[in-house]
Amino acid sequence: MKKIILATLAILLLLIVLASTTFAAPAAGERELLLKGSLETTETQRPVFPTLYVSATGSGNATQLGLFTMSSQAQVNIPTLAGSTSATLVAADGSSLSGEGTGQGTLTPTAGIVSIVETYTITGGTGRFEDASGSFTVKRVLNRATGVSSGTISGTIVLP
Repeated sequence: MKKIILATLAILLLLIVLASTTFAAPAAGERELLLKGSLETTETQRPVFPTLYVSATGSGNATQLGLFTMSSQAQVNIPTLAGSTSATLVAADGSSLSGEGTGQGTLTPTAGIVSIVETYTITGGTGRFEDASGSFTVKRVLNRATGVSSGTISGTIVLP
């Protein structure tokens, strides 16, 4: 009898967990597009301790975008190298994606080189990306002496 009650409770708990889980699959009628490519940016930085204000522009090549340009702004906490960021990606046809996110820098063993990972939530777009959602990650390496960084972009664009 005890085993039956325990098994029933375990099944009930499993059903509760499954019922409360939200799956990340696109809703009916939505299209999920893979975003993958490379980029290079040049940054200008203005420190006002403890914050570093960063403005970056660059370009790249990625699936769904083709050749694209990117502009971003960030506020970085200098002691922790953590920050908040926003970016706009403009595709070859003029369509754009906008995103808001966070980033984390890590000092590397090579002096003056910072490894950066930024995670964005897509907040909208224009043209063929109107009403877009999804997310993307930018992983790049920054040379602090030149302000030049290069890296990769990957994620998913969800279109209605």
